[in-house]
Amino acid sequence: MKTTLIATATAITLFSGAAFAQAPIQAPIVVLPDAVQGAAPSYLFAGRIDDLDIYGADGEEIGEIEDVLLNLDGTVAAVAVEVGGFLGMGDKDVLVDWSALEITREGDDIRVMAPTLTREVLEGAAAVDLDKLGLGSD
Repeated sequence: MKTTLIATATAITLFSGAAFAQAPIQAPIVVLPDAVQGAAPSYLFAGRIDDLDIYGADGEEIGEIEDVLLNLDGTVAAVAVEVGGFLGMGDKDVLVDWSALEITREGDDIRVMAPTLTREVLEGAAAVDLDKLGLGSD
């Protein structure tokens, strides 16, 4: 009798596991429209803006994108901008609101403008330690 109960319980477990395994998985898959020949791309990979120069109100280079910080809900919290220094010495990272940046395309290049910022504003801003700032830090 015990053997029959164990065999029945094992069979039910195996069959119910198989039923779960066969159920379709509902995944949040996104399908984007195909690119149109000759049209400008509608999307930007975040990795493509890393290390891009930022140009300020006067059209001069005022900093460089160091990283993009995301909120846990996936929205952009801020952009880390490296400013100041010379040849990697004496520079610092400051946080800039994503909405302060304008990203445009110039031919095959990406140009990042910050029309309301100047180098002086960035150099006067408080520095942040990106290694201590959030999840996934080194």
